[in-house]
Amino acid sequence: MYEVDGILYAGEPESEISVQSVQATDDYKLLLKFSNGEDKIYNANELIKSGVFTKLQDISLFKQAHVDYGTVVWNEILDISPEYLYENSAI
Repeated sequence: MYEVDGILYAGEPESEISVQSVQATDDYKLLLKFSNGEDKIYNANELIKSGVFTKLQDISLFKQAHVDYGTVVWNEILDISPEYLYENSAI
């Protein structure tokens, strides 16, 4: 049992996942290390085909990926949630 903001919950609290490190590759993949110790690879080839993420087709911009506050960001404008990256990455 645990308490958050005065509310009691059964079980154990779920820990939030965050990105600890990222390395962008020339083939639009992100090599990720997560806060739970897992290493995964996210393939961004589909992501960069739609919406605001089309800007990342510029490989020089894509390779500027870095971690800020536990998630992957580019130019402090684009980011992807760590939960999405974790769920959609391969081991």
